[in-house]
Amino acid sequence: ELCYERAYVVLPPLVEWLRVAAAHGEHRFAAILDRDDIMQAARLLLPGVDCPVRTLGEEAIRVRRINGGEEDHIEAARQIQVELAFRLMLTGRPELIQQALPLLPAPTRLDTFNLQGHTALMLAALINDDITLSALLDASASLDVETPASGNPMYAAVNGETQHWTALTYAASRGHTRCVRVLLERGASVEGGAQLSEDKCTLTPLQVACGTGNLEIVSLLLAHGANPFLSTQLKDALCYSASAQRGCYSAMSVAAAHGQRAILQKLVAQPITPVTKEVLSLEEMLAEGTATKDHRSSPTSSTPQFSKMQIKALQEAMYHSAENNHLDITVEIRSLGVPWTLHCWMHSLGAAHEARLDCVIDQLLQDFLQVCPDDYSSQFVQECLPLLFNIFRYSKKEGTTLLLADIFSTCFGWEPIKPIRDCVLTGVSGSRIDPKYVNNPELSDVTFRVEGRLFYAHKIVLVTASPRLRAMLSSKLCEGGTPTVQINDIRYHIFQIVMQFLYQGGCKDLEPAPEDILELMAAANFFQLDGLLRYCEGRCSAMLALDNVVSMYIHAKVYNAVQLLEYCQSFLLQNMVALLTYDDSVKRLLFAKKLPNHDVLGGLLNTLQNRIKLRRSQSNTCKLAQSSQKTVNNK
Repeated sequence: ELCYERAYVVLPPLVEWLRVAAAHGEHRFAAILDRDDIMQAARLLLPGVDCPVRTLGEEAIRVRRINGGEEDHIEAARQIQVELAFRLMLTGRPELIQQALPLLPAPTRLDTFNLQGHTALMLAALINDDITLSALLDASASLDVETPASGNPMYAAVNGETQHWTALTYAASRGHTRCVRVLLERGASVEGGAQLSEDKCTLTPLQVACGTGNLEIVSLLLAHGANPFLSTQLKDALCYSASAQRGCYSAMSVAAAHGQRAILQKLVAQPITPVTKEVLSLEEMLAEGTATKDHRSSPTSSTPQFSKMQIKALQEAMYHSAENNHLDITVEIRSLGVPWTLHCWMHSLGAAHEARLDCVIDQLLQDFLQVCPDDYSSQFVQECLPLLFNIFRYSKKEGTTLLLADIFSTCFGWEPIKPIRDCVLTGVSGSRIDPKYVNNPELSDVTFRVEGRLFYAHKIVLVTASPRLRAMLSSKLCEGGTPTVQINDIRYHIFQIVMQFLYQGGCKDLEPAPEDILELMAAANFFQLDGLLRYCEGRCSAMLALDNVVSMYIHAKVYNAVQLLEYCQSFLLQNMVALLTYDDSVKRLLFAKKLPNHDVLGGLLNTLQNRIKLRRSQSNTCKLAQSSQKTVNNK
């Protein structure tokens, strides 16, 4: 049945044009695409477009017409001979292969390259023709001929991504198991064009097999001695870190990046060649004693013992699996004894949190001390801590909550919390007026009514000390006579302490009872007396304990006691495990949103981040001072 509908709404995408045109070019072994390739693509992609099929032998005629020189005629004849020889060789018939030999250049014969840099053996491996492959090998074709490097003027159509590939690499990339088996049995180099002694930007057969996910080919290559830790990445010290990658990581990393867990298990199960000698850095030499002790403490461990270079390769594999969110592979590599990096641990924890894998989250949190950086990098402060608090916010398991609480306490440290310095004096030094005038009717020009009792005061003291009192008295002065101000919600003796503070100009002689501190702080906030508020914050911080921290926190937030709020947050962080197991009041404070428009966990996160930043800056200052002292001593 004919279909008259267009395959695409408007026009085919560019990638389809390239794919179809390239297929026509490859069919005739052309170095470049020409006009006819585009027309043939249009015939297939556009309805109503037609053009004649390319005439047989047109390529040779085109070369002869365009290039009229004698040398060009010779080159055209050579190209025709090579193309004809390739067609004879790819038949797989021994007699035709022998007929192709005279048509090929004498130095290379069966190892001659076409314009794409492929030999007949490589093409047979690409099309999975094991009969032709065996026939070419019987005719003495070389097993390990490599595709030339890109940029060679003789082979302009070579793809740079396949440079230094051998027939075995091509067969492994296409998943052609029969060809791989034939080549390996005939003695092909199991590493393809890669050699440990040479720096080549290429891929090994094992790397491409791991990328395609062909377990059977991976098993074949490993059985013939392929090295799963071999990396072909070129290390160029002159290149900056963001430059294009040259080469490839080890097969371990390729399998981990593509999520090939079964292949990774096969690679790890491969017997490891013991390393007799390794080059150690000075840092590793100094830490060798501790590492050896830890290493020998578990001689019954079933995990294989890896060398330093193998551990590095496995850490690269862990990085790639974490970046691609293959959590199962990351955890499995960790189970081999490979140490965490902060980046991999953080990515794995985030992936486990998104997938709601509580058991994996607990397992990762138990490894925190192994990844906790000594210097608390900016990545830890800005990225890792918010992730931990986000998990803490939504966790439903008590075990996970306690693990995170212990981590927060560890990060906060056990150094004393910065004390609150109370302001002894207000803006004016010394007393404003003799304390004997407190509640003294002599010279009094304003009266307060508190709990039904009168309290005498002096406007000159009050209006300059408190904006709230100034506003209250200004409205009363308009009424004429001696104003009487009604004070509600404040007890008489608390109001008396407030007046003592105003008349004395400070908190030096104030001695409120401990049970009155919170009420006094409320009065200080009401009358906008910063000095008295700071005094109450200092007294409250000294009284802070497990049984009253929630009450103190709520009062600090309600009465705008900023320093007391930070002190309570520090106390919560430092004692979080004990507080969570003490009673449920802390849990209600943290998770029940008791305070409107206030995020308790967000405040704890900011306090912890500031604490770590302060500690880091102090450490840097100390190191700088020590360095300066050493410089002075050396002079």
